[in-house]
Amino acid sequence: MELKSLDSTKKVAEAISINLKPNDFVLLSGNLGAGKTTFTRFLIHFLQQKNQRPLEEIVSPTFNIVQYYDLGKGMKVAHYDFYRLKKEKEILNIGLFDTAKDFINIIEWPEIAMNSLNDFLQIKFTYDPNKDLRSLEFNGKGKWQGFNIND
Repeated sequence: MELKSLDSTKKVAEAISINLKPNDFVLLSGNLGAGKTTFTRFLIHFLQQKNQRPLEEIVSPTFNIVQYYDLGKGMKVAHYDFYRLKKEKEILNIGLFDTAKDFINIIEWPEIAMNSLNDFLQIKFTYDPNKDLRSLEFNGKGKWQGFNIND
């Protein structure tokens, strides 16, 4: 799926936000600058709006690895950035599987965690700087198998 503008990215984030519940995993793969964090900001903002919460700043958790957001009405988001993690064992140290059931879990750079997950929506971001073109590819496992959004 080609992303023609930021509005296209917002529409995809909104469509996915409608389906999210605690214990869901959204995995965001792609090169630096491909749009993962921008997408995450839109996704969390739609979840905030759905719960009639004021929009708060969504920051990249690159240095602290995880950022938590309480959206009210029992909905919480854990936004992870695994860019600096090198071993699957490090995931256990941050408590991902201890708290996952209580959160909508968004993971940037998820590759080291994918073997441990049975149910997720992976979104692969591709960016071609020569054409200034971004695109998405969806890969679902478990309840997300076959998930897609039509242009």
